[in-house]
Amino acid sequence: MILLIDAGNTRVKVSWLAPGADRRSAPPLILEHAELPGLAARLDFAPRRILGSNVAGGEVREALERACRAAWGLPVRWHDARDGHDRLMNGYRQPARLGADRWLGLLGLLRHVRDEPAWRAGAPCVLASFGTATTIDTLAWRAQPDGACRPAFIGGLILPGAALMARSLSQGTAGLPLARGEPADFPTDTDAAIASGIAAAQAGALLRQRRLAADAYPGTRPLLFVSGGDWPRVQGELRAALSRVDPDGTDPPRWLDSPVLDGLASLAASNG
Repeated sequence: MILLIDAGNTRVKVSWLAPGADRRSAPPLILEHAELPGLAARLDFAPRRILGSNVAGGEVREALERACRAAWGLPVRWHDARDGHDRLMNGYRQPARLGADRWLGLLGLLRHVRDEPAWRAGAPCVLASFGTATTIDTLAWRAQPDGACRPAFIGGLILPGAALMARSLSQGTAGLPLARGEPADFPTDTDAAIASGIAAAQAGALLRQRRLAADAYPGTRPLLFVSGGDWPRVQGELRAALSRVDPDGTDPPRWLDSPVLDGLASLAASNG
């Protein structure tokens, strides 16, 4: 087995790839940072390799490395935006500075869409990850000087996640609560007003990128994909907004439980 680790700011997702398999196990195992020393006890196999992505900082990285060495005597091979350029072009101005989670998530997305007729016909794909931060990145075909086209990351957004927005309002103002209300079209209490504003901001950012992707690739309908623990806070608002702007033809956004792990699985499978 090849162990796959996605260390995020809030929690760690773990999955694995069986020998000869094309897809990782699903759904992923989810651990809080404090639970990392007990990682091996949660698995019923000893991996032969370990691949990881980390955006949670040095302390979490060291905790994972200690746990893996103590249990199996194996190092973690950390992957980031320097890997996988043979299958995906990196359009970042400084490619190495693109976050590991964003890059690996796009490699995972590419794995999901590679055989889709709409993607093969030229439709761009937009991936929104609603976590501690919200990232909204676009994958598209880019023409090369020799006339060929290659998949490319063409850019994306970073904004505070839904929970972070709520906390910032509560902590940065004298009178606003940590809102736990439900979004509404015309909110009539403070909790609902905050929840609605946050959902509208998150959904609006995704709609912006969808519109820009459609404009950049005329005649196509961008494919939407979503992931992350805060997706439920945005889901209703986004679906309603999509139905308003395109009532007859919008495909609903498709859920990916961990595109970062899918990206790691892609790298693991290609290296045997």
